Amino acid sequence: MDRRMSRLVKVAAAGLVALFATGHVLAHHAFSAEFDISRPVKLTGRIVEIEWTNPHAWIHIEIIDEQGNPHQWAIELVGINGLVRFGFTRKTVAIGDRLTIAGFGARNDSNTANASSIIRTGTNDVLWASQDVRN
Repeated sequence: MDRRMSRLVKVAAAGLVALFATGHVLAHHAFSAEFDISRPVKLTGRIVEIEWTNPHAWIHIEIIDEQGNPHQWAIELVGINGLVRFGFTRKTVAIGDRLTIAGFGARNDSNTANASSIIRTGTNDVLWASQDVRN
């Protein structure tokens, strides 16, 4: 009976591991499920918040529209490892920095976008791009 119980515990543990692993995979969304490639955006504004998190980092910027009204946008970036490989670290930008971000807007028409490039406004330094445009 001891062997049988031991095997049952191992099978149950393996099942739980598989269940939690599946949940993590399902939590990660596909680009096309949330963002619309036919809705390009180009935003220039000041950073108000930075989320250095996985599976995606986020930059929140405040833009000012043509009427002088402020609007906050949440910009999804790639994962931290992808940013760091490009040279974009926690110290690359700070609250208050002014950026120009190109990307694609959310399907739900919210002020959310997925970045395809981040440029420091004023210097035109490419801080990150989905393709390395520095070469």
